[in-house]
Amino acid sequence: MDELDYVEYILAVEDSINIYAYHFKPKGENKANIFMIHGAGGNVSSYRSLIKPLTENGFGVYALDWRGYGKSTGIPNYKGVMKDTEIAFQDFLDKTVKDSLKTVVYGMSLGGPMAIKITKDNQNRVSALILDGTVESAQSLAVDYAPVEYLKEKAKNSPEKFNQDYVGVRDIADIDNIPKLIIHSRLDKDIPFKRGKNVFDAAKEPKEFWETETEHIMTLRDLTEEAINKIFEQIR
Repeated sequence: MDELDYVEYILAVEDSINIYAYHFKPKGENKANIFMIHGAGGNVSSYRSLIKPLTENGFGVYALDWRGYGKSTGIPNYKGVMKDTEIAFQDFLDKTVKDSLKTVVYGMSLGGPMAIKITKDNQNRVSALILDGTVESAQSLAVDYAPVEYLKEKAKNSPEKFNQDYVGVRDIADIDNIPKLIIHSRLDKDIPFKRGKNVFDAAKEPKEFWETETEHIMTLRDLTEEAINKIFEQIR
């Protein structure tokens, strides 16, 4: 990540578990701050091509590696990664409170439901929510990734097994007046297009659905100018 200007932080989460977070500085004037929650594929350094367009266009970006990712210690688990995200978000708020700038929560793929939960729980602190290739719920993941039809049907017919603390398609309905931009590619091979559409349909206004034709979560890399413009539209 040498091409990016950033500060590294170590946050104590639990006994023997420390997570790493990175605050990327914008080029020129800081226009807004983004709290980015990446997906399950790789650590923060894997998302350089998505962070760079943001910093080059005046956004400060704070991103974390959950336990078990990058240099963060511990083993990832469902509740643990949410706790990591909540602690990192509070650290982000503490470090940006004096900026008097708008705050954008940006969730990608598996980070989408966590971005929704963070926004739901901090509606007075978040100016806009952006989701790219978001997961709908743990149940939808089980359905989409079931290796055989029997397990797929079992996941579909057993919603009670997925009554979890954060469910994207459920929680987004509790977010009121915050602008929401939901991005999903029709060509997404990782998270089906219908998952993003279902999350959008569950959301309250103001909201916008942006249908693209990129690879999974590659909007910032492949449609940079349009993506930056749409982010600014959300925080006007």
